[in-house]
Amino acid sequence: MPVQKTSNNKILYAFRGFIAFVAFIDIATALRNYVERRSFMSGNEEYTDVKLIEADYTISRVMGIYSILKALTLIQTTLYIHFKAVVATGCLSLVITMIFFISEALYFRSTTCNFYVVFPFILNSITLGGLYYLPKKLRLWDSFPEIDDENSELLKKMGNFKKRRLQSKQKNI
Repeated sequence: MPVQKTSNNKILYAFRGFIAFVAFIDIATALRNYVERRSFMSGNEEYTDVKLIEADYTISRVMGIYSILKALTLIQTTLYIHFKAVVATGCLSLVITMIFFISEALYFRSTTCNFYVVFPFILNSITLGGLYYLPKKLRLWDSFPEIDDENSELLKKMGNFKKRRLQSKQKNI
């Protein structure tokens, strides 16, 4: 495996920290949804006086669980950024979140374009751009060979494992 330059490692560690920060914000959003029992997506301000909407915390709980799932996905992406499939999953979770914010604010009009909608949208856009651009720029995926047939590769590795185990048993006898 080729050794990367230290400046590339610094950029990668900084970006991993940024992704972890975005995941932390998602966890804080989830906690806020559970503590306040009211989500910023729970309707326009004019409808909050209705007791039915105040008593129903379903939107808040769903938003909280979704935020936790997205945070876990981003943490996984941070740890395994050198795998294309994991990065693709992280990108997909960011795109789904951005579509959610746009559709709720502009199409369904269940919320206004306030700080709680615009800030996460911008943060997710920056993270998505970084996940798309940085692994290619830093050539993270060049050092890992593509395996066409995963099953045959696993069988080869397992065969080597059995040979080593037999050799170690013979040495012990």
